[in-house]
Amino acid sequence: MEAKKSSGKQVVAILLLVIGLAAGVFGVLGLVGGGGMDPYEVRNGIVMVRGTISDTQGNSQYGWGTGWAIGKPGEPVEYFVTNGHVVAEAYEYPKLYPGQIFGKVQVFYSEAENDYVQAQVVYYSPGTEKDIAIVKIPSPTDKRVALTLRDSDTVEMGMTAYALGFPGDSSNRQTFPTFGMDDVTITRGIISNQVIPAWATHEAFQMDVSIAGGNSGGPLVDERGRVIGINTSAATDPQTGVPLGMNYAIVIDELTKILDGEQIEYTMAGGGLSWTQPWFAYVFLPIGVLALIGGIILLVTSQKGVQGAPAPAAAGAGTGKAPARGGRGPVEKRAVLRGVTGKYSGQSFDLLKGKVVIGRDPATCNIVFDKNTPGISGRHCQVVYDPNEDCFIITDLGSSYGTFLGNGKKLTANVAEKLSTGDTFYLCDNANRFVVSKE
Repeated sequence: MEAKKSSGKQVVAILLLVIGLAAGVFGVLGLVGGGGMDPYEVRNGIVMVRGTISDTQGNSQYGWGTGWAIGKPGEPVEYFVTNGHVVAEAYEYPKLYPGQIFGKVQVFYSEAENDYVQAQVVYYSPGTEKDIAIVKIPSPTDKRVALTLRDSDTVEMGMTAYALGFPGDSSNRQTFPTFGMDDVTITRGIISNQVIPAWATHEAFQMDVSIAGGNSGGPLVDERGRVIGINTSAATDPQTGVPLGMNYAIVIDELTKILDGEQIEYTMAGGGLSWTQPWFAYVFLPIGVLALIGGIILLVTSQKGVQGAPAPAAAGAGTGKAPARGGRGPVEKRAVLRGVTGKYSGQSFDLLKGKVVIGRDPATCNIVFDKNTPGISGRHCQVVYDPNEDCFIITDLGSSYGTFLGNGKKLTANVAEKLSTGDTFYLCDNANRFVVSKE
């Protein structure tokens, strides 16, 4: 009878543990979900957009602005958003002067490396209207990552916002501007108001976030890197040209209406994935903790009940002693690397067998990502376990998009960093997170 009671307790304990673990996962996803990233990491989705016009005499002129990628997280991107006025001349003049004026729009990943592609304008609204343009590159690329959008109705006045892009004042003061990700400028301020500017038909956030020519078309993001607006204009004194500190960004809802009409895929914070909502953390984490505690208590008490019960005699053994069985000492814990999110979520890798190299090159890596995985380099990073110091050591192998510790610190290429049991790190962004532990 005692054995049956203990067995019932064990079943309930296991159920509670399962519920606790599941609720804990939902709670953690609520904390990190919704497509969030550090505002600085948003540069992984940013490009320079250049519009050029030329005539039959060989004369040409160009201007530039900022663009950013949209699409599904973790997939190659082919669409970029910018301001309509960034591509206005390249788009409109050839239509106004056919055969006389020619225009082209280019998306630059790095001007210093001459890394760019020709782009097609698939949507255009002039600066006097929505001031939004969407361009499409010839084929999807993993050189940039899709950014996550945040519904305009959730933006509060007074909240902190960040603008990213290639302001001309900054680029013109550099000896060798590259117009690559490392050249992206980030500025910070607050949202002051939501208005309809007198010169256009779109709704915009008024802000004191500093922007200048060249920032046009770049993303305005919140503290979790989610795009809330498209930087478009800065107010200046008409007499002196001195900035007035009133700058404007088109609210993101203006863009999502266009994307829906054009049937272009994008990612919203939460984006239909209800398990990534931040409020889940407040609901599921307490449930998870209580269920885990209850499950552990029940499991311990049920084990005590089993250990305290008299052992049944073996059939035919009488009062003789049962044959001794070979015992095993304590099992030493293994040093493992385990996937938390992404392709290898839930999978473990034994670090006692040697170093683990992570990347896209199947010839040199133990953990191999698909060749089109955004942000993952051929040889991205490596992890080893040092039994002498009982610690883990991670080294970034010169990756393009970086290796980051769980606290957001970016590792210096080829410089070893020690990790302790339970520490996490991620490749490029939270979509590819790992943890080191002893199990």
